[in-house]
Amino acid sequence: MQPAKSIYILVSLLFLSAMNIFPQAVVSGYLDMGQSNVSNGLYIKTAGLAQYQLGKYRLGAGFQFDLKSPNKNFFSGLNLNASREFIIKDFPLEVMGFYTLTPFSDISRETNWGLILNIRPEHFIIRIGTNFKTYALNKEAINKYEIDTDSKIKENWNLMYSFSYYLKSFDNLWNVGISMTNFDHFIINQETNPIFNLNAWYKPNIPLKLFIETWYKSSGAFNLSVNYFGFFVRTGIVWNIQ
Repeated sequence: MQPAKSIYILVSLLFLSAMNIFPQAVVSGYLDMGQSNVSNGLYIKTAGLAQYQLGKYRLGAGFQFDLKSPNKNFFSGLNLNASREFIIKDFPLEVMGFYTLTPFSDISRETNWGLILNIRPEHFIIRIGTNFKTYALNKEAINKYEIDTDSKIKENWNLMYSFSYYLKSFDNLWNVGISMTNFDHFIINQETNPIFNLNAWYKPNIPLKLFIETWYKSSGAFNLSVNYFGFFVRTGIVWNIQ
């Protein structure tokens, strides 16, 4: 059996077993199709995410796979997170810790870990946090190119932000929203490179939600020079398991 297929089967089994352990769970999957300045044409990605709730605590995991891209790795992203809800003077907020791994080529990878504060005033979702990023070469690249110096580059205390506005309340059967952020499930951009997202969802019934999103990636939007970097469309489904 090919390694890529083995990883996919293992991930599916983990998701199914976790759904039996945690009765309150949210499982989602989506497909990305787009183009960027470094993609050499169309790229296609898919991902699966799951979040399990235990009282005020949540545990989450996500996996990303490249179906078509310059990246030789089929497995292209891992996200692990844990969070807790707090109520301060009748105002709800959530603190989340996370870890991501992104092998963006066959010789290098990027890892991130950090904290995010989530608040949800009416019609808004605001997320502010910080992360610690590391770029590293794998052992194969170090041996092949005979690298005898430190093969890691670290960036500490990077700012993370996300500001979203939605037309209707979050419990509505449909909604339309717009967001500006510098991070997604498996990637964290520099502070000066935000992503703009126009999205909509529809709930055909209570457990299921269908969504579609259009993402525009800029380069240097907060600098004097602004350039186009990429664009992609995301569509998927969210299943709320009670």
